[in-house]
Amino acid sequence: MFERIVYESLVGDLIHQGFLAPLVCKATALALDVSGVPKRGGDYIPSALEAAVNREWITRAAVEEMVGYGRERRAWLAFCAGLAHAASVRDAIRAEGISCETVTAETGKRERDRMVRDFRAGKIRCLVSVGVLSTGFNVPEVDLIALLRPTQSAGLYVQQVGRALRRAPGKSDAIVLDYAGLVRMHGPVDAVTARSVALGPATLGMARAKPCPGCGALIALNASTCEACWVEPEPEDEEAPHAASAEDAMPILSESICPWREVVGWRLDRGPGGSGPDRLEVALRWRGGGCRVEVCLEHSGHAREKAVQWWRAFGGADPVPMSVAAALERADELEQPETLRVEAAGRLSESVTVRFSDGRRFRDLRRWGTLAA
Repeated sequence: MFERIVYESLVGDLIHQGFLAPLVCKATALALDVSGVPKRGGDYIPSALEAAVNREWITRAAVEEMVGYGRERRAWLAFCAGLAHAASVRDAIRAEGISCETVTAETGKRERDRMVRDFRAGKIRCLVSVGVLSTGFNVPEVDLIALLRPTQSAGLYVQQVGRALRRAPGKSDAIVLDYAGLVRMHGPVDAVTARSVALGPATLGMARAKPCPGCGALIALNASTCEACWVEPEPEDEEAPHAASAEDAMPILSESICPWREVVGWRLDRGPGGSGPDRLEVALRWRGGGCRVEVCLEHSGHAREKAVQWWRAFGGADPVPMSVAAALERADELEQPETLRVEAAGRLSESVTVRFSDGRRFRDLRRWGTLAA
């Protein structure tokens, strides 16, 4: 029924605008090994998955690390692979002196309501979940997520991590402990889009995040700097696999994938002539360089729709010009962006995202040329 996404509100934008809490993802010392677990219907077979991860030494090591990271954290959520696995994790957490309960689909409504009420009030420090609490569960105080359930589903991954995105008094951020390797598999959560979730499971063997050598936070695979500690990762081996493209990547933060550059000037002009309709060329400059993007005002279909969105996003009034000449005559209606970011949009192309002084953004301008320094 639906051919395209009309509007998308991205996690990264909402974090920077203050609507959602910042997330910090730690590469844990323990990593669950599910390389031999069979799959069915695009995800791991539940019984085989639980058998692979529900081992006493694994649970003990994970909980010890969880307690170390969570000592100053108020409310923990742990997502497990099955009922027996959840019971083991709950008992190990209790053994560390932390109040903990298990919530599953078999938990009665009255008992579940009591647990959630006590969790919200701070009487219970941790809730261990199996198949529930990943959607529709709203306790803003959650500030630690433990991912102990590997999944090929990017949607489930985002839903689990999303439990920690709510803001609450006294909550500056939330920490995600990725024992299941989900950030590496699906990418930073603010890079997940509705389109990428619809595309299905992540490509096997394609790592999309890496640990920062300074603080251990998981950052985007091609990040130049860790925003948590500002350490510059070592250059990747040239033989390492490339990061996934923007269209098949899975909106914890990818903001450091490509730096935001201050726009110091811009110019609109008629693009190079060709056999088709004329194109509007937009030259954007930053200190030390710049880029060109094109806007297809005279085209039809999706290209025209994108050009209309561009005109309105840049402050232009209706009616939207039907020609490049008309756009150039009305150029004074448009607002210069404050910053921009250039990032990969496939193997051979790049896209440009611009950000204005009031925080609004416009993304997916296709870069087709560079400007000399």
